Amino acid sequence: MATHHVAGSSASHSWARVPGRRQTPLRPNAPRGGPHRPQAPQYRNSHVARVIDKPDVKQSSAEAFIASVEQSLKDAAPEQEAASVVAASTAELQQQVTAIEQQLADLQQQIDARINATFSNIRITLPAEAAAGASDERQRQQLQQQEHTFADIDDAAFAALGRTNPLLLMALLEAAQSADKASWQAFQSDLQTLKLKRQRLSSQLADARSLLDIALRAEGKRQGLAAVRPDEQAITPLRTSTTPTRTVRIVLICGFESFNVALYNSAARRLAALAPHIQLRVFSDRDIATRRGEVAAALAGADCLFGSLLFDYDTVEWLRGQLAAVPVVLVFESALELMGQTRIGSFTMDPSGKSKGPPPAVKKVLSLFGSGREEDRLTGYLSFLKIGPQLLKFIPGKKAKDLRSWLTVYGYWNQGGLSNVVSMFLYLTEQHLAPAGLSIPPPPQETPQTGCLHPAQPGRYWTSPAEYMAWYAREGPLRGTGAPVVGLLLYRKHVITDQPYIQQLISQMEAEGLIPVPVFINGVEAHTVVRDQLTSEYEQSLIASGELPRGSLRKDAVKVDALVSTIGFPLVGGPAGTMEGGRQAEVAKSILSSMNVPYVVAAPLLIQDMASWAEQGIQGLQSVVLYSLPELDGAIDTVPLGGLVGDDIFLVPERVTRLSSRVHKWVSLRRKPTSDRKLALMLYGFPPGVGATGTAALLNVPKSLEQLLAAMQEAGYHLGPLPSGHDALEGLGEAILKTLKAQEEPRTFSRGAAGITALGAGEAEQWGVQPAAAEVTPQQLRELLTFPAEWGPTEWGPIPYLPSEDFLVKRMEAQWGDLNSYRGINSTMSGTLLVPGVQVGNLWIGVQPLLGVEGDPMRLLFERDLTPHPQYAATYKWLQEVYQADALLHFGMHGTVEWLPGAPLGNTGISWSDVLLGALPNVYLYAANNPSESIIAKRRGYGTIVSHNVPPYGRAGLYKQLSSLRDLLADVRSDPTSVSSLKEAIAGNVQAAGLQADCPLVEEGDGRELSAEEASQVPDEEFLAWCERLFLYLQTLENRLFSEGLHVLGASPSQSQLAAYLSAYYGDALPPAAVDVLAEGRGVEAARSALEAAYQMVRMIWMQGTGCIVLPSFVTTLKHHV
Repeated sequence: MATHHVAGSSASHSWARVPGRRQTPLRPNAPRGGPHRPQAPQYRNSHVARVIDKPDVKQSSAEAFIASVEQSLKDAAPEQEAASVVAASTAELQQQVTAIEQQLADLQQQIDARINATFSNIRITLPAEAAAGASDERQRQQLQQQEHTFADIDDAAFAALGRTNPLLLMALLEAAQSADKASWQAFQSDLQTLKLKRQRLSSQLADARSLLDIALRAEGKRQGLAAVRPDEQAITPLRTSTTPTRTVRIVLICGFESFNVALYNSAARRLAALAPHIQLRVFSDRDIATRRGEVAAALAGADCLFGSLLFDYDTVEWLRGQLAAVPVVLVFESALELMGQTRIGSFTMDPSGKSKGPPPAVKKVLSLFGSGREEDRLTGYLSFLKIGPQLLKFIPGKKAKDLRSWLTVYGYWNQGGLSNVVSMFLYLTEQHLAPAGLSIPPPPQETPQTGCLHPAQPGRYWTSPAEYMAWYAREGPLRGTGAPVVGLLLYRKHVITDQPYIQQLISQMEAEGLIPVPVFINGVEAHTVVRDQLTSEYEQSLIASGELPRGSLRKDAVKVDALVSTIGFPLVGGPAGTMEGGRQAEVAKSILSSMNVPYVVAAPLLIQDMASWAEQGIQGLQSVVLYSLPELDGAIDTVPLGGLVGDDIFLVPERVTRLSSRVHKWVSLRRKPTSDRKLALMLYGFPPGVGATGTAALLNVPKSLEQLLAAMQEAGYHLGPLPSGHDALEGLGEAILKTLKAQEEPRTFSRGAAGITALGAGEAEQWGVQPAAAEVTPQQLRELLTFPAEWGPTEWGPIPYLPSEDFLVKRMEAQWGDLNSYRGINSTMSGTLLVPGVQVGNLWIGVQPLLGVEGDPMRLLFERDLTPHPQYAATYKWLQEVYQADALLHFGMHGTVEWLPGAPLGNTGISWSDVLLGALPNVYLYAANNPSESIIAKRRGYGTIVSHNVPPYGRAGLYKQLSSLRDLLADVRSDPTSVSSLKEAIAGNVQAAGLQADCPLVEEGDGRELSAEEASQVPDEEFLAWCERLFLYLQTLENRLFSEGLHVLGASPSQSQLAAYLSAYYGDALPPAAVDVLAEGRGVEAARSALEAAYQMVRMIWMQGTGCIVLPSFVTTLKHHV
């Protein structure tokens, strides 16, 4: 038995991190729906399995399961056979679960045995003074025992020792290491290997249990899929007047409408029955990546390519290279590069410009449609589509005839549905590909281009939001409740093809307490619906006061409290685009600013499947459609609502709950009187322990806080006894920060809320500021992080796994230990989690909790499997559920909540950013020069970004030491013969200024850097070359731009700061007279006059002095500024 004496409780020792409790890998998905959880509609296709240990499977997990059930149906298995298949798979899964559980138990025994063999029977003697560092009385009493022996210690006891007696654990580790270093290293290696195996097995067990749970419910899934593909009825072939001479080969490739693949395959089967000589091959754009050879072979012998909604760059570029030999190409609503390949007969959209677009007579007809506004071109074009084919009958020429054919084909496709698609290809074949005397198909079966719908009235379309709301006021489920009214933009293609998620979305939003105004559109006319048929209280008040003209806004426009678009893309032009990007965003901004209601984009993913979203986040083109383009218009709080499973669109009802809860909070914030709004303001304190509390990059936080409080008071917010006026708040910002810093003192923190109250608010109390702290118990946190017990596939949808109700709690405890015994970051002596801060009326101000783990605060940013510590989670949950803040303000650049583990983009129900922010409106103050990080706050942290200016820039200049050096170097440059007498002075100044490392003198030959003393001894020629390098370096240093001071929120730069900034930015290109005019704020015209005068003066002097009329570049640059 080895006996070890530890010299002191703070002994320094080196040992690798011993793995703690098992850490289950985080698979990103999203948070709970808030206190009110209405019953969601039942979910079609709700049970999805996960493929285990099959890396060669190319399908997603959800696709694989659906495909397996569909295959059993295709094989026409009787009902009893299908049930037996499910029963067999269930039994197999149960065996797999049992086998993995046994493997885990065996592995745990090995881990326990290895730990016991290493640490049992080690005797440790601690000095008496070690007990003084104990954190509580129980630990102090235990440490006062002079000798400690460990017997039969296993993994659980080892982890418990680290939580309850960290000093003993450190001593035990040091003792084991010092006893036998080789054995210690072997132990660490063995334990790490065993725990990695356990982690992998735990992940497999979670997967297998999810599969088992899904399989137990698979009967409902099987029954749901049985109705997906009804038996085709017998079809009699159409009669032809002539015998078809050849097979007509048509290739159809669809992009964003891959949900229509089943429809197009049905059309192919119908065509084969009606006209056997027509062969239609159907692909989605994803097939180009997975079945490229097959697609290429089909195109090689094709008579026609039909493409729709194709935008992916790689897909577009590849297709362009395959189309040269295809006689007829029809591409609709896709990338312009691909639409430019359109050709049918003599009509072409040749991108070369030689034969582009319709003939002049047709252009004249087109000009008669639409409002004449640039942004309304495509809306007028859609109006032309209905009547265009009839009008073109009267326009002579083959090109007009072929254009009529193109419009007719587009009309069939645009109306959608099986009969229209079949008629479209019959028409196309007879008119252009291989006429066989088929009877003329019927004209397109029409549905409205725009309109409204509701699940309570299946098959009925209202022509306008006003007509819809008139019905709703009589019969709508939430009529007369005063519930928020939300304009809901739907994609028409999804409506006319009866995508099930449309009805489900409308019904669930109503169940969540919102009144949807569901308007379906093609996509290009979204802005006209919002501009002309929807309005708001704010817009109506501007019109009533004469501040805003009515324009094209209809008198019966429906008032809405928020706008939700399920389409993505820009508001103006949609997928097609109608104008330059900048103009497009300007028009959208004008429309949305007039309404002044939250504009949210929330849509199912139409490019990615559910599995890839859950596992890698939203990526590539899908992120552009759902995030980047709508954000240019001002969209906030983007929520992915679901995605593809195979080629079908599915909703995640839990995400609809998140969307609805956030819309509710925004509308509530608008409706609640200003004086009643409860706000929370989050400051930062990173890095910890270095006096950084209350700081933010480029922002003067104390002064900005005073500016904000004064502005809030003027706006009517209740801030208690706070005196009014900016001057009266002078010094308040610093006083608040001083109080918050004092609250971080460990002894105060350990006493909990009582300690914070006893501390008081210090100097801030003279302004009416009071300490405000709360304690969250482990049980409360557990409840706040637990999903409703009844949640299952109906709420979570077909994601690749099914989170348990305590999934988040288990993840947290796997890293931080049992919550009941947790004594870690910012916990109190009694084990509660403290939320400290100060209160000013209805405003709570606090400091964002530390991030990560002690000693490594940034670790959480880079390890996806970790979780925030309990007090971090408790703070944000307390703000939501207990304090019940109406909005949260993150004050400056930047916080950490948006960097928490979870989906990289596209929050899911278990992404920690989503979990902790919940439904809280998050207003995020951010420096305007950092869009790359502010966009993360916007997307992952639901931040509504309010940009603040950066401090004015100035030229760095040279301080005294460097200025003296520059003068010495200038003397040497003007008189090289003086170098010998100035060597010592120059070398001394270089050493004093610390420039040796930046601009060293390297000895010729061996390349050794010389010291300043050695430099004075080198030959004159070599020293002169060094002086030249030093002089150029100082010039660069002197002209470098730097931020001058910190920005104060709401404060403009002073006149001298503006002058320095303009001079630094433009240099000699902007004359001093123009700088002064701009700095004094005399306006652009005065600056232009000053520039013109300077230009004329320089021009006159130049010409008089040289007689040359060719002006030098700096004069022409000056003219450019004019």
